[in-house]
Amino acid sequence: MNPRRLLLAAVLVSLAGAPRPAAADLATALQDTLAAWHAANLSAPGLLVHVVCPPAGLDSTFVLGTSDRAGSEPLTAAHTFRIASNTKTYQAAAVLRLVEQGRLGLDDPLARHLDPGRAALLRDDGYDLERITLAQVLSHTAGLFEHPADPRYAEAILADPQRVWRADEQVRLCMEWGDPVAAPGDTFSYSDTGYILLGGIVEDLTGQNLGQAVHRLLDYGRLGLDSTWWEIFEDAPGAAGPRCRQYYGEHDATGWHPSLDLYGGGGLLTDARDLAWFMRLLLQGQVLQEPATLAGMTGRGAPGYRLGLFRVELAGLRAWGHTGFWNTFAFHVPDLDLTVAGCSNDHFAARGQVLAGKLTAAVAGR
Repeated sequence: MNPRRLLLAAVLVSLAGAPRPAAADLATALQDTLAAWHAANLSAPGLLVHVVCPPAGLDSTFVLGTSDRAGSEPLTAAHTFRIASNTKTYQAAAVLRLVEQGRLGLDDPLARHLDPGRAALLRDDGYDLERITLAQVLSHTAGLFEHPADPRYAEAILADPQRVWRADEQVRLCMEWGDPVAAPGDTFSYSDTGYILLGGIVEDLTGQNLGQAVHRLLDYGRLGLDSTWWEIFEDAPGAAGPRCRQYYGEHDATGWHPSLDLYGGGGLLTDARDLAWFMRLLLQGQVLQEPATLAGMTGRGAPGYRLGLFRVELAGLRAWGHTGFWNTFAFHVPDLDLTVAGCSNDHFAARGQVLAGKLTAAVAGR
């Protein structure tokens, strides 16, 4: 057995009991890693990270700094935050639940399920909707441009952060500002707009708004996601903590209207614990009903991006997960039975995926 595995087995503890010294030492090492990271990224006043690693006796949220730059609001493990593109993993899982129910097929052409108005927009811009499949949209291999890639989108948000954006408007801007980037299936090209199209399909099939539909399809209650909700489409659950402030450089973006990233490319709020546990439960086969569905989620798509999941290396180990615009991240490392997730609350701080790699290295003893 790998020597590190022997060490992890030796420090196994009951999560309800006091940690043994080795587990406490590992927690200290993780705390030190996070403290060094925070000290090097002071543009982000706070850092929230949840680590789950049963072999090491860890299921804990690490908290550093404050929610606000004035230092007047202490940050706590209960703070919630917008997770931006981490939402895509939840929506992809919801689409796969509809596949399990026989209501969608991954190889279905987009034309079969797309709203006629949106279909007309895409066809007029040169998209072959009979060749584009749902799996390609999920894996960003459909050749779709994305509206946030055009600098005019960020300029419009900064000019009026309270502007209310509609999903159809964002799809239309995608067609106006860009053209197909590749033939269907040819290459990976990330597209928020593609996930807006998927969100509309989920709403049409379920007759519910996207937040309600994803909540029901994934069954948050069964998964223990007590602090997760879709902004505007759902009320915050009673167990949810206060909002952590989130920054875009010099701008406090906490109060920016959520419709700028609401319709499937983003939209969810949660805390670090729920974010970690959703990713963990998903990759351990407890969200989707059929093992073959999870195998498809991790097996189909581009080399670095499957169906709503990045496939990356963290400290030399295979990991699955996602990141979000607001410097959120969630990754599961099967070989260590490790899940790390969290938020550094400035978009321009160093990337959360790099931090996830450092935490993975600490657990692996590297």
